[in-house]
Amino acid sequence: MKPATPRQQKFAAAYDADIWPLVPERGADLILRHLPRIAAATVLDIGSATGRLALAVGERLDQKGRVVGIDPSPALIDRANAAKALSPAGGKVSFQCADLLPPWPGGNGAYDLIVSNLALADVPDQGAALSDGARILKPGGRLVATIPLRGSWAEFLDLYADVLTEQGKPDGLTALAAYKRSLPDVDVVTRWLESAGLTQIAIDVNRWELLFKSAREFFFAPIVELGPLPIWKQIAGGRGDEMQDVFFFVKEAIETYFSGAPFPVSMVVACLQGVKPIAAASP
Repeated sequence: MKPATPRQQKFAAAYDADIWPLVPERGADLILRHLPRIAAATVLDIGSATGRLALAVGERLDQKGRVVGIDPSPALIDRANAAKALSPAGGKVSFQCADLLPPWPGGNGAYDLIVSNLALADVPDQGAALSDGARILKPGGRLVATIPLRGSWAEFLDLYADVLTEQGKPDGLTALAAYKRSLPDVDVVTRWLESAGLTQIAIDVNRWELLFKSAREFFFAPIVELGPLPIWKQIAGGRGDEMQDVFFFVKEAIETYFSGAPFPVSMVVACLQGVKPIAAASP
């Protein structure tokens, strides 16, 4: 296993206290709420982070059940293994450092259940990833995953667009529009599941607000700084004075519009479900 990068180490150190309660915990609750009752099952958790969801799933399995959690961050895997050692379900769960890009561990029909909490957002082709998930499900197996939808971060992105317009940054506006389009909506997600060959499709959309006391708190919050902020900076040019100027004016816009009040930022997350059909018996 390769050593963790400084960014991975920083993300892992902040995850449980500063990131998990804001979005991943809500996503995990949605997945657990929609899980079928399973006993001696094999489960894959894609993007297991510090292992909270995988261990919670393990607690629902009998002693024959097994959960494999994968994550590309060695720092997160280390923390997941530490949590496993303290969990009653630890003997049923294992963690592996593995890329989020498919193919994932296990061959065709390896799993009764696949779960993934927000991690597929980091995969360039989420539709193809869901198709590969369907491939490694057993017939009758279920996929349950959460994915951020279009509308997440909307308040910030609207202010960002206003600043790019005022600053005369057409390339930035084009890049920002492309970023917004990269976030799927319900119709897109439904097509992904259908293209993967899954049936009994269900999509549960949940919305909530994250509140930040100031623009500074927003930009330095680990869920932003260690999440989408680098992508947002690329939209404004990536580095240098040009990017710094744009973000200075975005900060000023937040402070102006929300002076004396929290800065509310929307999260829109879908919980997806689909079942791999059981092939009809030959006549």
